[in-house]
Amino acid sequence: MQLTRFRITNYRNIIDSGWIDVNSITAFVGQNEAGKSNLFEALYRINPFAPDESYNIDEDWPVDDWGNNDPTALVCQAKFALTPEEIRSLYAEAAQPEPALEGELANGEEPAEEEEEVPVNIPAELTLIGSRSYDAGPKFEVQGQVAEELDQAGVDAWAKSHAPKLVLIQDYGLSGTQIELNQLNERLKTVDWHKLTNEEQTIKIVLDLAKVDINDFLAKGATPEGRTVRSFDKRAASSYLSKQFRELWTQKEVDFDIEIDSTTLNIFAEDRAVGMPVRLHRRSSGFRWHVSFAWKFTHASHGQYKGCILLLEEPGIHLHYSGQRDLLEVFQRLSETNTILYTTHLASMVDPAYPERVRIVETKDSHATVKKGVVSSQRAPMAVIELSLGLTGDMSGLLGTRQTLIVEGGDDALILHKLSGILRGDGKAHLSDRIYLWPASGATKTPMYAAFAVGQGWDSGVLLDTDAEGKAAKKKIEELTLKKLADEQKARFRILMLGKAAGIKKTDAAIEDLFDDQFYLDCVNTAFGLSIKSDDLPVDGSDMITKRIEAVLIQRYGHSRLDKRRVMAEILRRFDDFNKVADLPKVTAARAEKLFGAINAAFGVAHE
Repeated sequence: MQLTRFRITNYRNIIDSGWIDVNSITAFVGQNEAGKSNLFEALYRINPFAPDESYNIDEDWPVDDWGNNDPTALVCQAKFALTPEEIRSLYAEAAQPEPALEGELANGEEPAEEEEEVPVNIPAELTLIGSRSYDAGPKFEVQGQVAEELDQAGVDAWAKSHAPKLVLIQDYGLSGTQIELNQLNERLKTVDWHKLTNEEQTIKIVLDLAKVDINDFLAKGATPEGRTVRSFDKRAASSYLSKQFRELWTQKEVDFDIEIDSTTLNIFAEDRAVGMPVRLHRRSSGFRWHVSFAWKFTHASHGQYKGCILLLEEPGIHLHYSGQRDLLEVFQRLSETNTILYTTHLASMVDPAYPERVRIVETKDSHATVKKGVVSSQRAPMAVIELSLGLTGDMSGLLGTRQTLIVEGGDDALILHKLSGILRGDGKAHLSDRIYLWPASGATKTPMYAAFAVGQGWDSGVLLDTDAEGKAAKKKIEELTLKKLADEQKARFRILMLGKAAGIKKTDAAIEDLFDDQFYLDCVNTAFGLSIKSDDLPVDGSDMITKRIEAVLIQRYGHSRLDKRRVMAEILRRFDDFNKVADLPKVTAARAEKLFGAINAAFGVAHE
């Protein structure tokens, strides 16, 4: 069951958020006090993990509308898409009974000939709607024609046993201090999971991850032989924890050591480069934060929080940039089992590869509003988006006064500028000075740049490689940007595919295919000290020169990939000797002229 949309009304600074679409991962971006926490706290109570959570009208009703407070007012509505298996389960439990057969006897006896039962027509898709007001608990129903086929009380009962619970996480702290296992064991017997402290939950999960049974460990500690066996168990558990953590934290190699003396448990962490273990509580708050989050949620998503919707407030705020990128990778893994919504005001916690995940939280007249996309009329949230796209200072204003062409990377911009300069010197078609090349960080990031440019109302476009990644980016831009944002903002945006624009007669084409294959192969051989021949290149698969060369480097020379920057350095070195069109590799000038002509024409720029 997947949460698809929700709406908050009459809650703190939210009069009406409107329907907010969510994905498997959704980032709510906004400044402090914008209302991000209010959105999450209201949504959380639609089906809270802690069953006793409820709204408090005396504290939660909007203060500037206090005279109209209404205990029956809706606070949250949420829509959930059901899988085919869930739809069948719902119908099995909540389908309305068949009406009495025609001819049934008045005294209740069945007719002599029983008519054949007509099978229920179960829909392929179905949306479950949850709602909650101030004075009532969560309620679930279906609407439309299917509502007549289902018993609403049965729908509500089924949903309450199947709908995903919501987990609101505002505290990730882990002190890392010692803990007494016997005391923790007693707490686990007497206190529900959601009432345990974050420290207690994390330690219990650490033990579960390490396959440590508290009762077993305590029992083994009572005898010399048991303590000997327990020492081997601790080593195995420590090794397992270290392996798990290294998959989630790439900044440095760390080994963990679980140490249990009698009933006292300590966790030590040792950097391999240093070789000296220290107790976990002496590590940085960012490191302990990541330890707590990585262990708690990657494990609990298969246990306590399996299938839950995780509402995470400001995750990663204590982490370094690289740690935040690691955290986004953890989110990606978690999204296979959980829906993740998180708030942030950090640029590094907005992944440029996924603009569809962004929701901007603004305040207008002291009330929160939510926008889908990467454009805001307010400076604070836009600063986050601009920084995530590498815009600093007045660059946003600079680009907005130009015609802006997004390219896949810095290498693309370098090559195009070099070729344009050489062509200009010989009076050939070149890139107009009115067009600014804005490098993204790969094809996957270009939809974020495109959405931003369109939302800002820029006269802009994108140049994409004609390969699988470029085609996927084109599709996302069309679906996310051109269909939705362009109509609203009235911006001009165009998509150019490099192969067609440059007249390259290949199925796949990247910026390197502006050169003839032999020139690029010569640059690779010089850069890597090899002697690959044209006949060595595969003829099946992609006809893109970089793909063909990469296959040889991997299969024959043991490289993991083609280092394009290394080759680019050699290309730029050779470019220093190119002063006129005649110096360029064959076919390059013709392809570049055609490409610049297509770009200029797309922007309505005449040859200068």
